[in-house]
Amino acid sequence: MNARLLPWAAMALLVVVLAARSALTTNVVAVSAGVTGLETAGGGPEIRLGPVDVRELHDDGSWNRLDADTAVYGYASRTVSAGGVTVFLGEGSPFAGTTVRAPRAAWDLDGKTIGLPEGCRVARKGGWTGELSAATLDLVGSVLRVPGPARIEGPGVSVLGRNLAWEWVEGKVTMESTTSRLSPGKGSGRKG
Repeated sequence: MNARLLPWAAMALLVVVLAARSALTTNVVAVSAGVTGLETAGGGPEIRLGPVDVRELHDDGSWNRLDADTAVYGYASRTVSAGGVTVFLGEGSPFAGTTVRAPRAAWDLDGKTIGLPEGCRVARKGGWTGELSAATLDLVGSVLRVPGPARIEGPGVSVLGRNLAWEWVEGKVTMESTTSRLSPGKGSGRKG
């Protein structure tokens, strides 16, 4: 090797060592251009996904499903954080028919809960809907809990309140500080 090239080779070796050390000690994830709005799973190894369909299968054949535009699976924390979310509750069972839509969600796979930090819209077969603030879906207890403000509407009734508990299997809704509005129904057909 030429003696004049020795300083350049030493400098190149130093750059390679520093680059390798930097790559091993940072938590930077390369993302392709054009991908926006990625979620974070809260540390540790992550698997970043595009459109996703996550299903929780039960022994009785029923399942809960989360569809999302983007998602991150936190391998160590066993969570799925997602954006552009639709949750289908109890599909394949007699109590199927509840759909929850939210801008963001975090599914704790071990705790069996789905957090909806930016609120959500709920639709239940039979004409029931809800506009809810930040909420938590307890998949084990089959209940949607909203500690803040909530508005639900059903055939002929609209209710505003706080501290909502919507038990979708039993079809039971409880709420505090309620204000209700009943829609006038059709007359009974009697005259006079």
